[in-house]
This record gives sequence, C-alpha cells and structure tokens, in this order.
Amino acid sequence: GAYADLSLDVTDQFMFDIAVRGENYSDFGATFNGRLATRYAPSDMFAIRGSVSTCFRAPSLAQIYYNQTFTNVQNGVIFDAVIANNVSDVAKALGIPELKEEKAVTGSLGFTITPGSGFSATLDGYYVHVDDRIVLTGNFYSDDPDIGEILQQQNVTAAQFFTNAVNTTTWGLDYVINYEAHLNNHDRVVFSLIGNYNKMTVDTVYTNDLLAGKEDSYFGPRDSAFLINSAPPYKATLGLGYISNKYSANIHANFWSGLKFYDYDPKPYEYKSAVTIDISFGLNLTKNLSLHFGAL
Repeated sequence: GAYADLSLDVTDQFMFDIAVRGENYSDFGATFNGRLATRYAPSDMFAIRGSVSTCFRAPSLAQIYYNQTFTNVQNGVIFDAVIANNVSDVAKALGIPELKEEKAVTGSLGFTITPGSGFSATLDGYYVHVDDRIVLTGNFYSDDPDIGEILQQQNVTAAQFFTNAVNTTTWGLDYVINYEAHLNNHDRVVFSLIGNYNKMTVDTVYTNDLLAGKEDSYFGPRDSAFLINSAPPYKATLGLGYISNKYSANIHANFWSGLKFYDYDPKPYEYKSAVTIDISFGLNLTKNLSLHFGAL
C-alpha cells in the first residue's frame, strides 16, 4: 500500500486537506481511495468544516473462513444447520461468490462555535453509503423446491453464508454542547449535552442467478432489522460534573431510543426506550496519580 496526504493553509482562516491511498490485497485485488476536507474559520469563535471521501473495508478472516454447525428446533423438528465458510463446497454449489471489499462514499458538514464565557457547541451532519456490504444470510433449507437437491447432495439440512449482499445508506447528526462555570480558582462545574441521531436504510439486496427470487431468505426483514438496529436511532447524554483540585464527581443520564425487531412472526416486537444513570467519583492522590470509581 501507499498513502499521500497534503494539507495547505490557503489563508489564516481557510485550509484544505487532500489525501489518496492505494492498496493491493491478495484476497480480492487492488483498491484506490481519496479524501478531500476543508475548514473555514472567519473568527476565533466560529468555524465551519466539511469532508468527502471514498473508503473500503476488506473482508475479515472470520467472514471468509468461519464455520459453525449447530442444532435448531423448528415446528418441533430437530435438525443441524451450518454457517458454511465462503470458500466451502456448499457455498460454491449455491453460487455464493468469493467475498470482496465493501466500498463506501462518505460526507460530512458541520460547525463549531465558542463564543466564550465557558460555552462551546458543535453540530455535524454525515452521510455514509456502503456498497457490497458483507452480511450473514438467512437460512436455506434442503426442502426448498429449487435448491433443496443441491443441499441434500452436500449432506446439509440448512445453511447460511457470509456474502456481499446489500447496499446501505446512513444519514446522521451529532451534536455536543458544553458549558463550564468557574466557582473560584480551584473549583468548577461542567454541564454537557451530547447526542446522536441516525437513520440507516437497506437500499438493495443482491442474490445470484441460482437464488434469484429468494431475497427474503437471503436477507429479509428480520435480518435487515438486526443490521439497522446495530445502533439506536437516537441517543442523548446529559451530564453534570464538579471538579476541584482534590476530587471530582460526575453524573450522566443516558437516553436510549426504542428499537423494533422482526422474528419469524410477521408482527414486530419492540424494545422500549430507556434511561440509564452513570455516577463516578475521582480522588487526586498525588499530582500524577488519581483514583476513579463509578456505578450505573
């Protein structure tokens, strides 16, 4: 691999950064990516920033070579199911292609404001589009009228695979608000509000010619819900801290949005929104040593 990065301060207020990266993997071949970023600060109190880039993620060793056999019970019937590795005879028999890299385009735009008096705030929006995302498929069964005979020839009752199956798009917003009040030369109180909102959609599900029309088994609503809910749609943390020369104390209230999942029953089931509380205390034992403990 090779990497080059150039940063230039065009003026005292305006800068930009450009980077390129090229790599060659024995697993899937070559990839070339770039990034362009810029920042404009018309004053010490305000700055706007943005970036756009392409990137990739190579398939992991586990996604290529992972094997597992486990026992399932469905409608009172016990059977063995397998997660077949990507280079197995079972995967090849069903036309599962060799894994390749995930490719993404990302962009962000935001601003920071520090008007003084201990107040600061940042707001950043972001966009991430991923092509050929690697996911674990649903189960394919040996009683399937189209591919059942192939699985029977492989002595497999049910099989899943890791494959480049979907394209996804994520939109999100991050914000951080801080306020610090000095009570005297040694003590201060810190208030913070940190939050994230994001929305992911599964845009496209790819199958091969042999499995065409089996998108619900390949990566259906149940599997999509697990991927989308890998992060809650909304999270916020409200914090209050007291800091002195000798000790510190912090309390954080964390709000987690609810999640909706699907199982084999078409009716969804939901995890309700929740609030958790974190409390921590710190003691400065010496100038260079401190002790911290907390609970939630």
